[in-house]
Formats: sequence, C-alpha cells, structure tokens
Amino acid sequence: MSGAFFTTVIYSNDEEWSSSVYSYDNSRRGSSADHVAIQLTLRGQGWFRDSRGMQAVPSGHAMLFSHDEATSYGRIDTAADPYVLRYVSAKIGGLGPLFNLIRTDFGSVVNMPPGSEAAALFNELNARFTQHTFRDRFHETGLFHHLLVALYREQVHATRASDPIEFGYHYLRSHFRSPINLKLVAEKCGVSREHFIREFTDRYSESPGGFLRGLRLDHARTMLAATNNNVESIALSSGYASSNSFRRAYSQKFGRSPRAQ
Repeated sequence: MSGAFFTTVIYSNDEEWSSSVYSYDNSRRGSSADHVAIQLTLRGQGWFRDSRGMQAVPSGHAMLFSHDEATSYGRIDTAADPYVLRYVSAKIGGLGPLFNLIRTDFGSVVNMPPGSEAAALFNELNARFTQHTFRDRFHETGLFHHLLVALYREQVHATRASDPIEFGYHYLRSHFRSPINLKLVAEKCGVSREHFIREFTDRYSESPGGFLRGLRLDHARTMLAATNNNVESIALSSGYASSNSFRRAYSQKFGRSPRAQ
C-alpha cells in the first residue's frame, strides 16, 4: 500500500500573538498542495482571506487551508485580546478529497466549538503528536479521518437553524439510500413541503425530487456495475420501496432496463 494514502501530522502547537505582525500568505510558503492545516481560535480573533474576501475567525471557529494556495490569514488588528490559537498541520494523503469537500460545501472557516466532537478529536491529535503517542500510521490516519467526518457532520447540523434549505440538501445526500420522501425531509428542516420544494429549486436549479432521484439512480447504476446483487436488493439499497418503481425510474433516466446494465 502506498504511503501517499496515509495522513501524517507534521506539526501541532499552541501560539499566542498580540501583534498584527502575525500574518501569513500561503501563496509564498513554497510548500505542496497536500500540506494542509487546521487552525482553531482558542481566544481572541483571527482573520482568513481568499478570493471571496476577508472573514473573521472568532473563538470556537477554525480555518482550513493548504500551503500552496492564494489565501492568507492573521490576527485582527483591532482585537482587544491576544490571538490564542492551536494548529495541526499535516500531509493530508488520501484524505485530501474529504478535506476539500468540507471547504467546498461550508467554506474555509468552520464552527468547532468547545465540547464538540470535532474539537475533542482535534485536541487529541494535538496531544498525541506532542506526546508521541500515535500507535502507528493507521491510528494517525484514522484519527484525522474521524476529525474530518465529525467536522463535516457538525457543519451540516449547524445549517438546520441558520439555513434549513442547505440542511435539506445535505440531508438528501446523506439519507437517499433510505426510503425517505420530501414531506419527511421538509419536516426535518422545519419548513413546509411546498416552501422546501420552491426554495430548493430556486437555489439549486433542480427540484429536490429530481435531485433525490438522481442520487438514487446513480448509486444503483454503480451497484449494478460493481456487484452481482439482484435488481430487487439494489432497488431497496438505493432507497426505492419496490423494484417496480425502481425499474421505471431507471429506464426513464438511462433508456434501458437495469437488467441490461
């Protein structure tokens, strides 16, 4: 197995800054794109700048970045408190797509409040690096993976109150293999079915029903190509209540029956 698959923590430390001199331009760091960092604000306030502008990074929030991109970060000049931070930098290896997915879906500044699962895992990574207690590279990679999964999950949950339509989008992506319907999803979002359909369609240029159907059918096509499972079991594992409804939907999208796959 190639070593490039594994994630390796390069460094982790706590720092405190009281001067605005603290700033970095990632485009000038001369490192590779797979060298990434997660930097948590413990006290005070930092900032992060990318192509969309500058964003504050207050206590309980973290910035995610790589050392080979056109972004920068530092301490906010007007902050009264010193900027106290904890960071973990790593060669991301095979976890790069998940790291990038978090940034794509939620931005480079994310919630990581004290007491959250993600904060606990982040602090464990920091402690195990400084104490040299990773059991092996499998343990190190697994712990970093758990951190990223927890971070993604917590961002999704945070959107339920702040942006129920986005929450519904992520709910569909996470639960399409279950026999859910739009009424249930709208209830999970705290809005009416009609409101959810209208707002989802306006935002994503596709109805939530069409989005859900696409997720299920793409998953089913992958299963048909990769396994010897029968059509009935693939239909059920793709979120369809019956193989008949699955066959109709599959034929409508791909122009052939699933048995002809």
